[in-house]
Amino acid sequence: MKTLLTILLFLSSLQVAQSPEDMYGMYDKDGKYREMREKMEQVVQKSEEAKKEEDAKKTRILVVSLLIGLIPVAVVGGNVVRKHSWETSQRGTAEALVIALAGGIVLFAFNYGWFYLKILHEEVFKLVFSLAVIILLVGIGIYVTGKKK
Repeated sequence: MKTLLTILLFLSSLQVAQSPEDMYGMYDKDGKYREMREKMEQVVQKSEEAKKEEDAKKTRILVVSLLIGLIPVAVVGGNVVRKHSWETSQRGTAEALVIALAGGIVLFAFNYGWFYLKILHEEVFKLVFSLAVIILLVGIGIYVTGKKK
């Protein structure tokens, strides 16, 4: 009977706190839990904003790289249309368009990688770019010294 009475008193005391604010007041008298929860919410919000900003940058990088990659196809296609080259050499025209398309794909991939590293991963870009410049300078040095002999 005593145990039952204790359980009922405990349950009735839980019902007194009706709102979350009352619950915080009962269990978090110094406000540390609320402060920690607010900091966590701020961190989550900043993380979501950073993700949205990164997605926007990725989209911009993709669009710019795609536009740059389409330049060879547009130039060759424009020449084909202006000069009516398909009338004289259909195979040559097809080969020119395929080569322009392949060049555009390579140009797209290079620009996408370059912008991606430069904008989103600047530290990695500095390292990769520095290594590429050093390798290029060493290669030029080897080529020049080998050619003089």
